[in-house]
Amino acid sequence: MFITKKPWFVLVVIFVVAVALGVGCQTDSEEVEAEADEELDAYDPEEILEAQGIYEGQIDSQSVEIKLEGQKRAFALEEGLSVADLKSGTEVAIVFYEAADRPVLKEIEPLETAGEIKEGEGIYNGQVDSRSVEIDVDGRPKVFTIDNGLKVDHLVEGSKIAFTYEDGEHRPLMLSVEVLEEAEKEEAVDEEKTKIEGEGVLVGQIDSRSVEIARTRVFELGENVSVDKIEDGSEVAFTFVESEHRPVLESIEKVEQPLEGEMIHGTYIGQVDSSSVEIEFHRAYALGDGVSREGIEDGAEISFTYYDDMHRPELVSLSPR
Repeated sequence: MFITKKPWFVLVVIFVVAVALGVGCQTDSEEVEAEADEELDAYDPEEILEAQGIYEGQIDSQSVEIKLEGQKRAFALEEGLSVADLKSGTEVAIVFYEAADRPVLKEIEPLETAGEIKEGEGIYNGQVDSRSVEIDVDGRPKVFTIDNGLKVDHLVEGSKIAFTYEDGEHRPLMLSVEVLEEAEKEEAVDEEKTKIEGEGVLVGQIDSRSVEIARTRVFELGENVSVDKIEDGSEVAFTFVESEHRPVLESIEKVEQPLEGEMIHGTYIGQVDSSSVEIEFHRAYALGDGVSREGIEDGAEISFTYYDDMHRPELVSLSPR
């Protein structure tokens, strides 16, 4: 009977509940607006970053990988941004902002210097292997990778050439070549030179006058040559001279990528004894007069004799084992 006598109490309760609900709605609205403001802050021009790096490729349809200062980072693509025309290994300039999960890429453009075609002149020293040549440029030997489809088997060692190239990640890439002054062909090899016997695997034909052979040889350590800091299986660059019993290493060092100059590259197998080591390597050999690889397939084990030369030894005989 108390409620019927005081209906004003019910009205007060209803009013308090309505006010409380209104305050709650206002609080939720303020939180949503704050979150929206935070998202807008991500586009604050002061937070936009710029950098240059190497485009590594797409991870998936929504993200890519770019190497910045030697470190690979994943970037989400901003809506509408396309990387369809970019190739892996391209130097790029990027605009991005940091986000909670991963940075978001707003813009990406190849650098103007990337893929720039350059011109050069030099003296052709010969092929280093089936994929590269050495050219003496401004008095210093430099190794160039041969572009797919480019033929160099007509070049005579010692010729002056003009060529075009573009910078690569490890070595410059030769795109074209023109002979300016052709050198005279070398005279016949002195028959008094000592013939050296060898065994290996025929990798394949480099050009019409030379082949590539894979060998594993034992080298004597030359004076002051040490391999203490070289682990078995390491990639190495080395120089050596032939001797009566076994070749002698003049220098050897562990490398991460090919070195220019008169260096041979291979894999360090390990120490044979306190004064000698074993190395596996590939080397180009010129085909001497009357020497043919006809009937010998790529990958075949072979025996051969040759005259030594640091640039390209000349085969005197070649036969399957």
